[in-house]
Amino acid sequence: MRLLEGTPQEIAEFLRLTGADEDNDSGAPVEVAVDTAVDALEWAQITDLVHGRARSAETANRVLDFLRGVVELGNVEIGPGESERTQDGRTDYVMVHDAGIRRFGAVAYVKPRNGGLTLRLTKEDVAELNDPHVSYRDVRPGHQYVVNCPLRDDAAVKTALRLVQLALAKVRQ
Repeated sequence: MRLLEGTPQEIAEFLRLTGADEDNDSGAPVEVAVDTAVDALEWAQITDLVHGRARSAETANRVLDFLRGVVELGNVEIGPGESERTQDGRTDYVMVHDAGIRRFGAVAYVKPRNGGLTLRLTKEDVAELNDPHVSYRDVRPGHQYVVNCPLRDDAAVKTALRLVQLALAKVRQ
């Protein structure tokens, strides 16, 4: 048996390029090990970014609580993007992606500055969810990022985690 290690994207690309779904020597299936958890260095960088961008320690803590909850959902990737407009070269938000093969953009964008959260969900996706923490963006018809859930308190963080699960389910279909 051959063990492949890497991100889901790296493994999928390797399997696609090589056509390898069996070990060539033994005929045994290839065992795939995927580690999508955030390592200590990545988490330290995210923590620094959040604390550096947040208006208050309270907001930073809620954003970090949310991001910890997202990581605990499993099979996700989190991190900032790159920007030429900021001194440190990072965006002013942290993205949440499905760790699988990326067919879509991020499922959520959280802004450490104010705890703002925008999700890859439409009004129809959350029509049955009657929650006071959910609000909608005024965007053009057909836009995929319509739902907001500002992280203003602990209850909003819980709602936000449910919404991330909905958004992940949507992109995984």
